[in-house]
Amino acid sequence: MLPRDVLKSYLLDMPSGHIFDLPYRLFASVFPPGQPDKAARESLITLAEECQCDIKTIADEERIELIKR
Repeated sequence: MLPRDVLKSYLLDMPSGHIFDLPYRLFASVFPPGQPDKAARESLITLAEECQCDIKTIADEERIELIKR
C-alpha cells in the first residue's frame, strides 16, 4: 500500500517530464475503491492538479500515468 501523502510528496518532487506509473491495483489502495469509481477518480484528478501532473489512462494495460508538467 502507498499512503496518499507519500504519493503526493513523490509527485511534488518529480522533475518535469517524469512519469509515475500507477497500476489500477495501487490506485485502488490509494483511492478506494479504485477504477472506475467516480469519487476515486476525482480524488486522483485533484491530487494530480495539486502536484502539477497530467493524467493519462492506459485502460488496456490497467494503469494510469501521472506526468509531471
